[in-house]
Amino acid sequence: MKKPVGVLGIAIAVVVLPLTAHYALIELSGEVAVVRTQTNMGTWKDVRLWIVDEGEVAWLHGGDSAWMRNLRANPGVDVIRDGKRRRYTATPMEGPHPHVHELLRAKYGIADLWVRFIGPDGPETVAVKLERLY
Repeated sequence: MKKPVGVLGIAIAVVVLPLTAHYALIELSGEVAVVRTQTNMGTWKDVRLWIVDEGEVAWLHGGDSAWMRNLRANPGVDVIRDGKRRRYTATPMEGPHPHVHELLRAKYGIADLWVRFIGPDGPETVAVKLERLY
């Protein structure tokens, strides 16, 4: 009877704890914005993402996911920061994006290093330029 309990404990230690630590690091490392994209059904999907500013432009960074597919189909997105909702036009920027990485590293520090280590960029990863509408 001790064997299943030991295996469960090891599974928790190896899988659950690192995942929990990963998401906690992301959430606690700095600003996390709520990005609202519209689905093809007309409903809205919220996702929590890191966001960085550069002058009048804001940047997101991500790979192939539901929110990315939504904004490709409908580039009008809402971003909620500090409790304020603003509307943006989102433009995915294909290709390498070292400058956005520099902005993320400057803002999120070691948490950004960790995220890049765990999930390095692949060919589907893009930077998303956000231009404010209002």
